Amino acid sequence: MTRRPDIDRDGRRTEGHGGARRRTRVALRSTAVSVAALLIGAGAGAGTAGAQSLDPGSLVPSVAPGSLFGVPSLSVAALTQLGAPIPLTSVLGSVAAAGSGDFPRPGSSQPPSGPVSTRDGSITQTTVRSIAPLFPGSLNPVDRRAEVWTVTSASMQRTVRVEVYRAPDGVDAPNVYFLDGVGSESPSGWSTGMGWGDPALRDRAVNVIAPTGAPASMWSDWQADDPVLGPNMWETFLIDELPPLLEQGLTGSAAPLAHNGSWGVMGLSMGASAAVHLANTNPGMFDAVAGISGAYSTTDELGYQYARLTVAARNGDATNMWGPRGSQAWRDHDTVADPSGLAGKTVYLSAATGRVGSAELGHFGSNEMILVDGHVLEKGSYESTRKLESTLADVAGVDLRMNYMPTGIHNWPVFVTQMQPGMDHILSGLAPAVPSLRAAAGGVDPGSAGSGSLGSAGSLGSTGSAGSRGN
Repeated sequence: MTRRPDIDRDGRRTEGHGGARRRTRVALRSTAVSVAALLIGAGAGAGTAGAQSLDPGSLVPSVAPGSLFGVPSLSVAALTQLGAPIPLTSVLGSVAAAGSGDFPRPGSSQPPSGPVSTRDGSITQTTVRSIAPLFPGSLNPVDRRAEVWTVTSASMQRTVRVEVYRAPDGVDAPNVYFLDGVGSESPSGWSTGMGWGDPALRDRAVNVIAPTGAPASMWSDWQADDPVLGPNMWETFLIDELPPLLEQGLTGSAAPLAHNGSWGVMGLSMGASAAVHLANTNPGMFDAVAGISGAYSTTDELGYQYARLTVAARNGDATNMWGPRGSQAWRDHDTVADPSGLAGKTVYLSAATGRVGSAELGHFGSNEMILVDGHVLEKGSYESTRKLESTLADVAGVDLRMNYMPTGIHNWPVFVTQMQPGMDHILSGLAPAVPSLRAAAGGVDPGSAGSGSLGSAGSLGSTGSAGSRGN
C-alpha cells in the first residue's frame, strides 16, 4: 500500500519522510514553474462562462493565498492570461521529468468533510429505516416532494442518506440518479447546487435520487475498505440494493416512488465519470446519461492521474479501490477504451476549456489555488471528454449531445449551467411521464420534522437552506 499523502505546515504536499519528501517538494516546485510558464505564455482567455449564483465565501482555499507550491504565487494579471490550447500532457511531462511518477494536484488533500461510516456488523439487510422531509417546517408546498431516506446497505454494512426529489403529483415519472463530485456532501449538490432550487428543474416530471456520503469513492465498488474512506460498494448499492427500496417506500411515512420504469443517471466531476461508467456497464437499466466535467479513461496517463487524484483529494488510497495501476479493475472502468454499452443510448457530455474568464475572476477573485487547481482539472476533463466523443463515433445509435464551453474552471459556476441542458437531453431519451394510476403520489409532510429528518446545510459549507429557492 502506498503511503497516504499529507500536508505540511506550509501548505505543501508531502509523501513520507527524508528523500521521498525532498523529491516531492522538488516535483512541486518544478510543477509550479512549469504550470506558471505554460499558463502565462498561453495567450489571453477572453470571454465569460455563464454562471449561476454561488457564495464564494463558502469555498475555502486549500492553502493560504499568497503561495503556490511553496513558490511566489501567480498574479491576478497573469491568471487572466490562462487559456488557449494548453496540453495537460505537458504538465504531466514536467512532473515526470522532475522525478515524480504521480502528478501532484495544485490543491491540497483534505479530510472528508464529515464523519466517514464504518462497518456495523449488525447490519445484514438492505432496508428503509426512515423517510423524512428534507426541508422540515417549510411553508412551500413543493417542498413536500423533497425527502431524506435513511436506508441500510448490506454490502457496506452502514446506513446511507439518500435524498429523493419526487416528480409533481399525478404522474408516474422516470427515475434519474444524481451523482455528486469528490466531496459527496450531505445535503447533496442537487439541493444546494441549484438543481432543486431551479424551478426549471424542480418542476420537471422526473424523480431525482441523490445518494450522499461517498467522498472520493468514484461511486465504485472497492476491493478493500479504506482506513480513511471506509467501506465503499456504491455500484452494488445503486444497481442492486437501492432500486427495490424506492419501489417499497415505508408504510406510515411515505409511499413508493411513482415510477414509470425508465432510468437515467447524471453526474458531475467524479460523479460524471461514474455515471457514464454505470450506464455503459448496465445498459439494461439505463437509457440515458449525462456527464458534466468528468474524465472517462482510467488507463491512459491523464485518466489514471485523474482517478488517483480524486481518491487522494480526501486522503484515500486508490489501491484499495481498484488494486495496483493496470489491474483488471482499472481496465474495467475505462469507458473510453470500450463504450459499447452506450449503443442506442442518449448521452450528454460537457466540459469547459479551463480558461479563466471574467466570470471566474468575479467568483473567486485572486484566489490562485482555486483558479489554477480548477484550470488543471477542467482542462483534464476537456481533453478526456474529447477522447470519449471520438470513440463514441464508432458506437451505433448514440444520441449524443456535446457542449464545450470556451471559458470556465472545474467548479460549481460551470457545473450548474449544465444541469438543465443535461436533464433536458436525458429526459428526451427516457420514457415520458404518464398519468398515475396510484391513489396518491406520496410524500411526507414538511410541516413536521419526522423521524431522522435532516435540514440542508449547503454542499460547499455554506449556510442552511430553509426550503426551495427561486420562487
